[in-house]
Amino acid sequence: MATIIQRLPIAEQLAAIRRGSEKILPDEAALRTLMERAEAEGRPLRVKLGIDPTTHDLTLGHTIPLRNLRRFQILGHQAVLVIGDYTATVGDPSGRSKARPPLTHEQVRANAETFREQAGKILDLEHAEVVWNSEWLSKLTLKELIRICGQVSVKRMLQGEYFGRRMEDPEQTIFMHELFYPIMQGMDSVAIRADVELGGTDQEFNCLMGRDMQRQHSQAPQLVVTNPLLRGLSGNEKMSKSLDNYVGVAWPAQEQFNRLMTMADDRMAEYYRLLTDVPLEDVERGLAAVRSGERDPRDAKKDLVTHIVAGLHGERVAATMAEDYERYAQLRRAGGAASELPTNIREETLAVGPGGVRLTSVLTTTGLAGSGGEAKRLIEQRGVRVLGEVVADKNAVLKPGEVEGALLQVGQKPPVLLREAP
Repeated sequence: MATIIQRLPIAEQLAAIRRGSEKILPDEAALRTLMERAEAEGRPLRVKLGIDPTTHDLTLGHTIPLRNLRRFQILGHQAVLVIGDYTATVGDPSGRSKARPPLTHEQVRANAETFREQAGKILDLEHAEVVWNSEWLSKLTLKELIRICGQVSVKRMLQGEYFGRRMEDPEQTIFMHELFYPIMQGMDSVAIRADVELGGTDQEFNCLMGRDMQRQHSQAPQLVVTNPLLRGLSGNEKMSKSLDNYVGVAWPAQEQFNRLMTMADDRMAEYYRLLTDVPLEDVERGLAAVRSGERDPRDAKKDLVTHIVAGLHGERVAATMAEDYERYAQLRRAGGAASELPTNIREETLAVGPGGVRLTSVLTTTGLAGSGGEAKRLIEQRGVRVLGEVVADKNAVLKPGEVEGALLQVGQKPPVLLREAP
């Protein structure tokens, strides 16, 4: 991925950074001053993003800080991606109600390989510094670590919201190793001499600890830019694999497109702002047309999804996926043949009696659920869609005439096109 540098006035740089941000700490004026100083010195800012490779499958939520780092890259600054191979073996307590299980070195390295590939869909890795924090953290002696910790009070550490919540809960425990995590993340900033650190709102405390560590080591304290946590496709929880409300970065483009089209309508403004570069004034005009009834929400959503998929796979692929999706919709209405449908949709023919067929039976017959019990759980968890609509009734019945041409979806599994047996 080539980077075309945009030499913009500082006011325009700030506007670009503001788009994907929740907070700029200590404030935006400090970031402006830092940019002006760097420009006068003729040097780029060193902008840090640290991510622990605790999983091999990134979601679109993970791309928001990566997109923010990419913005800094395009503005001519130096992107520094810190892969937390050492901190991942400790376990980040941020946003956790209990201790995160540490990973083995082998698990971390395996995850990191796929992580780099996925991050490369957003970042220009060729022109970024990619470093592993084991390079410096593994060399710290016990004496050095005690000296560093001696500059940080326990009271300061317990100001972290996630520690505070667990302190108040008699059922919860805070382990000593968890207190080291923010300090280790702060030492990453010292090692790479960061000017700015990026992270989600759940990383604010850890990022601010970087400022403390840099002061300890006679460095100018970094500024912190946090981003909001992306909500999942439905509900108000953040995008999460455990809630099955997510879209994976490594998924095929077609699967991403189909899954994104199931998002709640009220996600459009948020996803446009955080997952695309469409000018916000254009976004507002388009959504205003939806609100006034001048535009079909489905068409607006399809445009949004096309932009998101284009950001990961390119405009040509995204356009093809949009055409496939529309062709499927038309074929479904016309009862077209499955051979003409997108390749990840399979066809199943069902015998439907006069009273219809239970949805739980359809799920087991098509292999989308392993048992009737699992089928009921999937429905109760709002993980089943028929024709794009969530089915919440575990006793739902598809009546004669409703089966033919219906698209059945469960999580990220390939959709099933239903046919009625003659």
